[in-house]
Amino acid sequence: MNHEHEPYMKRCYELAVSAGKKGHDTFGAVLVHNGKIIEEAENTADFAKGIFGHAEFNLVHQCTNRYSDEIMEQSTLYTSCAPCERCLGAIASLGVHHVVCGVSYKAFCKLLPFDYQPVDREGLLKQLGIQMTIEESVLEDEGLHVFEWWGGEYHPLEELIAEMDEVKRKNRK
Repeated sequence: MNHEHEPYMKRCYELAVSAGKKGHDTFGAVLVHNGKIIEEAENTADFAKGIFGHAEFNLVHQCTNRYSDEIMEQSTLYTSCAPCERCLGAIASLGVHHVVCGVSYKAFCKLLPFDYQPVDREGLLKQLGIQMTIEESVLEDEGLHVFEWWGGEYHPLEELIAEMDEVKRKNRK
């Protein structure tokens, strides 16, 4: 693993836990330029009110019309968990070419009610003329434990995974 990513990923995890303790889903993101965090955001989604508020999307919103294309191209966006497609599109709109994810798409599916389906996101973006490199699994074990604070209450990771395994088992019937 590339150890230069660790401090930025740890900050993403701090932001994710902060969001979770506020009752939101546990996601955090930072934008790094020349070794310095220039923006950071946490999840503020409220599904009951229909508010999207993913950490990556919030970060993109903060950056819009604030930084030059050159700065965006030279920056790396770090996120506690692999971004959803909607956020990935928003990140691409900034011109950021490098995304580093703590928890991979595959590992995150342990906490979702469906099984992992591999998708070549970089390839799809390339077909649209967008160059982006997505690095996954940076401090992933630590990142999975961030989800213990999902929605404001602490639940051990093993319980969360077991609960989703049961949901998946029932869905397969």
